[in-house]
Amino acid sequence: MEIENTPDSNPVFDREPTAVVPEQELTDFQKIIVQVVFIYGRSKEIVRKYLWLFIFIFVCGLGISIYSILNKEVLYSAVISFILRDDDGAQLNANVDPLSSYLLTQATSQTINLDKILEISISQKLLSNLLFNKCIIKGKDDYLINHILVIYYGKEVSYFKSYRGLNGLNRSQYSVFNNVAMLLRKSISITETKSGAFVINLSLQNEELAKITAELFYQNLSNFYIDKTTEKAQNNYIFLRNRLDSVRNMLYSSEYQVANFEDRARNLLLNTARVPQVRQKRNTEFYQVLYADLIKSFESSKVTLNNITPIFQLLSRPYYPLPALAQSSILILVINMVITGFIMVVLLLLLYVKIHLWPGYRYLFKVDKELT
Repeated sequence: MEIENTPDSNPVFDREPTAVVPEQELTDFQKIIVQVVFIYGRSKEIVRKYLWLFIFIFVCGLGISIYSILNKEVLYSAVISFILRDDDGAQLNANVDPLSSYLLTQATSQTINLDKILEISISQKLLSNLLFNKCIIKGKDDYLINHILVIYYGKEVSYFKSYRGLNGLNRSQYSVFNNVAMLLRKSISITETKSGAFVINLSLQNEELAKITAELFYQNLSNFYIDKTTEKAQNNYIFLRNRLDSVRNMLYSSEYQVANFEDRARNLLLNTARVPQVRQKRNTEFYQVLYADLIKSFESSKVTLNNITPIFQLLSRPYYPLPALAQSSILILVINMVITGFIMVVLLLLLYVKIHLWPGYRYLFKVDKELT
C-alpha cells in the first residue's frame, strides 16, 4: 500500500511515538515523559535537517568571541583615597581664652555621607569646572575636555578654543560637553571604607589621562565641597571684615577731628564754641563702642568659619605605572557562547513551530475563513 505525500505531510516528522502501554493506563507523569521524549526526538530531526544553519550560527558566535578577545578594552585605573573631616567647635572650647569663650557658643556640625559626595561629584557644575581645567597631556597644554576628545573620539585639533561658562556654549558644543560628562560619570566611582575614608576610582583608556583627570577631580571636588559648605559663613565673614574697615576709618577720622577741635578751642571761653567738640567726642565714643562690637562679631565669624570648614586629608594618590584593567578572556568567551546558545534555542523553537504546529493552525484558519 502506497503512502500519499501531501504538501502538509512529512513521513519523517509526522510519525507518532510508540506507546509502550495504552494511553488510558499512563499516569500524568508518564504522559509528560512521553511528550518530552516525543518533542526531543523531533527536535533532533530538525537539527539534523538544518545542521548547516546551526553550525553557521555557532561559527559566527565563536568568531565574534575571538574578535572581542583580541580587541578587548584596556582601562587604566587611578585611585585616590582621602579622609573628609569636619571639626566640631566643642573641641576648640578648651583652647580658647575665657574672655572670648562666647565666640564659640554656637558650634556648627556637619553631616558627612557618601550620598552627598556622590551628588556633588556628578553635578554639572563640578564636571564643567573639571573639564575646562587646562592641563598638559602628551606634551600639549589644553583643556581637559579637548584631551578626552583626542583620545576617545580621534579629534586632531582642539574643539573648544575658549570657555566663558556653559551659557557661552552653542547647541553643538553643549552636546559634546554633555557626552563627555556622561563618559566621566560612568568612569568615576566613589566608595566609603569601614574606617570612614573615601576612595575615588577613575578608569580611562589612557594612562596619563587617567592620572591627571583623577588628580584634577579630587582638587575640584575638595574646592567645590568647601565652597558650598562654608558659603554662608564666608559671606558673613567678608561683610564683617568690610564693615570693620569702614568703622575703623570713621573712628580714626573722628578722633582726628576731636583733637583738631581741642587745638582750635583751647583759648575760647564761650560754651557755644565747645558744642561741635562735644558732639564729635560723642560720635567718637559711639564709633569706639561700635568698633569693639564689630571686632567681637568679626572674631566670632572667623572662628565659626574655621570651625565649619571641612578638612580634606589625602591618604594616597596615583603614581605611574597605573594598574591596567581588562575583561577576562574566559568571561568574554562564556558570555558570547551563552548568547549564541540562546539564539540557537530560539531558532530551534521557531523551526519546531513552523514545521509541527503552524500547518495545523493554518488549516484551522483556512476552514474558519471558508465557513465565514
